[in-house]
Amino acid sequence: MTAESGLKWLLRFIGLTTIPAFVAGIMPQSWLVFLIHKVEPGMPIGILVTYLARVLMLMYAFVGLQCFIIAADIKRYLPLIWVLGVGTVVAAAIGLVALFAGVAPDHRTGLFWIVFGDFTEGLIQGVLLVVLLSRVARPRCSSGA
Repeated sequence: MTAESGLKWLLRFIGLTTIPAFVAGIMPQSWLVFLIHKVEPGMPIGILVTYLARVLMLMYAFVGLQCFIIAADIKRYLPLIWVLGVGTVVAAAIGLVALFAGVAPDHRTGLFWIVFGDFTEGLIQGVLLVVLLSRVARPRCSSGA
């Protein structure tokens, strides 16, 4: 398998695993409250929690859709894939540091581990993107006289 085909499959995988988040972005409020309370019992569900949960899920879904589109033409979208890969590594690393720095060990339950898993998955996917990108053949510039 070439780096380019690996990159295509990784982008498709990211799309496949994030597009279903669209459902969470539009689910009824009662479902959202139920699921949040399942993970973090007693958490107050105000407008901020609702807004952030829905926006995050819709963002994931649209990034997944973009990954499917980008996978169709790797060469054309190389700069955008670099932004996605490097941006994901940076954001996930910062998120992990902030998560562990901001949550005391005795409070690391429920939602903490879901967020930890999300950041860790993002970090792994970002690193894989960057590694594969570094191995994709770049077009050579011809020095015409």
